[in-house]
Amino acid sequence: MSRLQRKKQNFIQGAVILMAASLVVKVIGAFFQIPLQNLIGGEDSPAFGLFSAAYRIYTAMLVVSTVGLPAALSKMVAEATACGREREVHRIVRVAAGIFVPVGLLATAVLLFGADTFAGWIKNPDARLAVMAIAPSVAMVAILSVFRGYYQGRSNMAPTAVSQVIEAAGKLAVGLGLAFYAKQQGMDDPVVAALAVLGVTVGEVVAAGYMLAQAAVTRRRAEPVRLLSDAVRPTRELAKTLLSLSIPITISSAVMSVTDLIDVALIAARLQSPAVGMTAEAATTAYGIYTGTVNFFNLPQTLITALAVSVLPTIASARASQNFTKVSKTLSTALRLTMIITLPAGAGFLLLSGPILRIFYSVGVSVQGGPLMAVLGFAVPAVALVAVTNATLQAFGRIDLPLVSMFLGGVVKMLGDYYLIGNPAFGILGASISTAVCYWLIAVLNLFHIGRLSHALPPLGKTAGRPLAATVGMGAATYLVHTALLRLTGAAPGALPDKLVTLIAIAAAGAVYLALLLALRAVEREDVLLLPKGEKIADILHLK
Repeated sequence: MSRLQRKKQNFIQGAVILMAASLVVKVIGAFFQIPLQNLIGGEDSPAFGLFSAAYRIYTAMLVVSTVGLPAALSKMVAEATACGREREVHRIVRVAAGIFVPVGLLATAVLLFGADTFAGWIKNPDARLAVMAIAPSVAMVAILSVFRGYYQGRSNMAPTAVSQVIEAAGKLAVGLGLAFYAKQQGMDDPVVAALAVLGVTVGEVVAAGYMLAQAAVTRRRAEPVRLLSDAVRPTRELAKTLLSLSIPITISSAVMSVTDLIDVALIAARLQSPAVGMTAEAATTAYGIYTGTVNFFNLPQTLITALAVSVLPTIASARASQNFTKVSKTLSTALRLTMIITLPAGAGFLLLSGPILRIFYSVGVSVQGGPLMAVLGFAVPAVALVAVTNATLQAFGRIDLPLVSMFLGGVVKMLGDYYLIGNPAFGILGASISTAVCYWLIAVLNLFHIGRLSHALPPLGKTAGRPLAATVGMGAATYLVHTALLRLTGAAPGALPDKLVTLIAIAAAGAVYLALLLALRAVEREDVLLLPKGEKIADILHLK
């Protein structure tokens, strides 16, 4: 006999839980980042720059040490659970902890004792204290990654979601509180930055403590179950499998950041080329506006990342138990949800890029950034498909294929940036165009591989056709409502009435899109039944 955690969700419920947590984390992040920059940033204070520098070093160390662990561990746990190998599940978790917790501790020690060196590398010696303050976070994230991988493999996304909110809340309460105290006391900028970044560390420590407590509760409340198999692979074999999965996934995650690095390396240089002829100051300003539009572009991916995290263990488990019907159904639902979420988001960026930017920025920024954001709208569904198809191929055991696809996408991005940005006919717009082409290439290649491995892709009409038709109808309604309200109010660009008109148009778009989804049967009763309180929601929407 063994013990099995009974609390689990289907993959849609798990995705909804993670999506909700991601939205909460985004809101908390905004309440942290914006006030913090106002508090410790500004022309006369380098403290926010020191904070950002330390955080970038910390993020890079995370990518190296733990980023691929939750996905790899969730796949192995899901497969072992599906085959009834409970003893192997426990050994997998012990092996993961035995490898990655020491790696996290080592990374923490490297940051702690090498803070001077890291600060010197980024030409910012004053960042030393901030690097030291954030160093323990890496070890805490290693512990969190083991627990998250285990619970995700068990199809229980609640602990991961709660721990993410705890991380964000700790960063907000402690980081902002200490930063305010330090400024009030007139402390030096390096100390202010260190105290602000200490909030990240405290958030990670509290989240790790929650996970340890959750594990104790899980073990105490779990019900004995009959083992289906006594088979347990040797520790060496499990370690080899775990590393062979986590290292390529880590590389894949790093490759996803390559597009940002390519932009950093090429945009300013190509805008200052003789053909374009921008000054350094103008090029930097253009790049700043472009990164602002990229921040909006990344928002829909928060929801899709949650879906991808939930899809991976579900498909891995179904394949391990030879339930290929469930594999096909899960893939079909995941791809359809991806289209349902991202097609209207992309259309919104395309149609309302300028008005949306005017809500947050000046009219000048919206004029320059509007076309950039509109082109990025075409890439929103593609980058979402990349996340879901990467998770699917990893669940299929083909972790090599996403690497190849993303390498080719990175090459296209680099060439596109070089030639398009350096062409005065495109300029900075070339960065948006190359990003869209890059992600669509990766998405198409991944879909081709999934179709080849599964022998069939879900029906195109149901998966993309109906959501696309609903999006077209929504787009038409959005344009008509927005245009009519602007003419009726005569709102000046950037004025309060202009912003209200944009918000009303967005609300109308949402209502029209939901109505068209239901009318076109893009959302069916069986989909809604997978949601928490699904039967009640289906009855309210009159789905049969």
